[in-house]
Amino acid sequence: MSAKTGSTISTMRHDSENEGDALSRFVCESLTEYAIFTISSDGGIATWNPGAERTFGYARDDVIGRNFSLIFTAEDIADDVPAAELIAAVADGRMDRDGWHVRQDGSRFWGTNTVQPLNDSSGRQIGFTKIVRDSTERYDAALALRQSEERFRLLVDSVDNYAIFSASPEGAITLWNAGAERTFGYTSDEVAGKPYELLFIEADAAAGIPSDELEEVRTLGVVENERWQRRKDGTRFIAQRRITKLKPDPAAGAQGFSVVAHDITERRANEETMWDQAFHDTLTGLANRALLIEHLQNAVARAKRRPDKQFAVLFLDLDDFKSVNDDVGHILADGVLAQVAKRLRACVRPEDIVARLGGDEFTILQNEVHGEQDAIALATRIHGSLAVPFSVAGHHVVVGTSVGIALGGAAPATVQDVLRDADIAMYEAKGRGRAQTVVYDEGMRARVVSRHLLETDIRGAVERNELFVEYQPIFELHNMRLVGFEALVRWRHPERGVLTPGEFIPTAEQSGAIIPIDRFVLRAACTQLRAWQTELPQAAPLTVSVNMSAKQFVHEDLCEMIARTLEGSHVPAAALKLEITESTIMEKSDKVFSTLAAIRALDVEIMIDDFGTGYSSLSYLRTFPVSAVKVDRSFITGMDAHEDRAQMVRAIVTLAHNLRLTVVAEGVETAAELAALQELSCECGQGFLLSRPLGAADARALIEHSNVA
Repeated sequence: MSAKTGSTISTMRHDSENEGDALSRFVCESLTEYAIFTISSDGGIATWNPGAERTFGYARDDVIGRNFSLIFTAEDIADDVPAAELIAAVADGRMDRDGWHVRQDGSRFWGTNTVQPLNDSSGRQIGFTKIVRDSTERYDAALALRQSEERFRLLVDSVDNYAIFSASPEGAITLWNAGAERTFGYTSDEVAGKPYELLFIEADAAAGIPSDELEEVRTLGVVENERWQRRKDGTRFIAQRRITKLKPDPAAGAQGFSVVAHDITERRANEETMWDQAFHDTLTGLANRALLIEHLQNAVARAKRRPDKQFAVLFLDLDDFKSVNDDVGHILADGVLAQVAKRLRACVRPEDIVARLGGDEFTILQNEVHGEQDAIALATRIHGSLAVPFSVAGHHVVVGTSVGIALGGAAPATVQDVLRDADIAMYEAKGRGRAQTVVYDEGMRARVVSRHLLETDIRGAVERNELFVEYQPIFELHNMRLVGFEALVRWRHPERGVLTPGEFIPTAEQSGAIIPIDRFVLRAACTQLRAWQTELPQAAPLTVSVNMSAKQFVHEDLCEMIARTLEGSHVPAAALKLEITESTIMEKSDKVFSTLAAIRALDVEIMIDDFGTGYSSLSYLRTFPVSAVKVDRSFITGMDAHEDRAQMVRAIVTLAHNLRLTVVAEGVETAAELAALQELSCECGQGFLLSRPLGAADARALIEHSNVA
């Protein structure tokens, strides 16, 4: 509060105390129906009666000295209405205005208010008095009157073309016009007092739709829809309808509802073909996205009215459907999709909706479920149905699906919320393997947001020089000689600190950012190896291994890029080893095979990384130019104490040696594991027991003081 305002208020208080009791009586504490307060000349609130506290919700101490604009709407403040009131009061001696006001809690009410100048005993203006009364009920009454007049005009204007009737609050028909008689076939005497559901088709009446509809009108005030209706002779027609709740009349009692209906059957018949094309998938005949959204909107609205009416959305994505396209071609693959659609329809109830969103993605709206167990049971039926092979032109095709489930109705949600949550759950299911079902939880959304932020950050990390490489030594296990290093990328994140590959590489692969990262690591590793070889003679026989993502193999310039990197760094091709995953090599495509062959032709060795965690077999590797396999650390860890792991490692080593492949063990962390690997004649190993990943300087020191092969 400014000094000037404080002085003015003080003056007003002094004057009001010394100039008699008129003002005191005016702001009498008993006038609680009226908000009565005074305002200083510059707009500050000077006094505040209990009626003002009740009307606006502000305690006296919360408003004294504050500008009286706090009770105005943002729109009025923007239009400078507070100042205009004071100006008008001065000009005319009094200002009367009706308008919206704002309480402390942000709610609005319609108020009738008066502003008058306030003068002291000498006639000098010292401020203003303002009186406000909540007149929302009067405003509502006037609004109801206008609505009644609008309904009357509608009755007059539409009587020849529309069925217009009314019903009691309980749904008994009370008024019936000539248009209703023509449309439905009943006379007014035949329907008087009859239930509202008389006009509905049997299935809707049995499902309780008439009572649900009236309950919706009680809640919303007005409902507009299109619905099948029944005539007296039993024939059906589609009616475009508007149902309005009538305000009670104190003289006439409860008014109930008014209905305006119009027969649009002929128009709908002409639109039927266009509707099918607009709302159904041409390949499968299922609902498309637009129709699914419409049904979802109805489900969400129904759940808001009836929280017990839960529903579920199942988002389905066929597992590895790309391989079906590759194996049988797009035309036959479309035939598989059509058969999938039939099986999905056979798994659901008539009231459920099956939709195809495009490609190999399907969505099911499961109406009225009793919790996630109903949705999980449906997903289980789907998995069982799709497990039976499909037969297409002599081909037997097995198709599985990943299912994400989101429940609707337990809490307020939008259509977009439910679809997004089901989609998130589906991707979670994809990450867990084939033919999995996952029910959405809030933690999934947090992980998606985190992954999205990471995707945003990782783009451009190379250009911002945030990436660097560490080198984990690889040793021959029988004599512990250093033979090379694996280049491991690290990300010096500006907020999260140094991140290891497991924290960002999966996200980089999904987003496509892995391509510049792989190429950065290849260049950095080759450049560093050449520096060591130049500085230290004993580094000449060392090799460097670089991980290469499967996404690199879709680029035509991969081999050319590798050759340019070797040439630019002056590193012998034999000193470079590329590590690829099992999933890459098992694509079985001509493109992958030819790319691997071209890389091997450069004299660059190829290794299979994390071997044993996928679905390949050593015998299949005969056809690929692979020189070594790296046994995944999940088999090495505890192999001395777990016989099953020891047996797996023994089998891999034996078969690899039969195929003349070198074996490298990852994650060697204990002396017992090292001894077990040495006993199996595993050639090489790496792990924390032997050495942690090292920075370039520490790796150089290791080379300088090591027994190098």
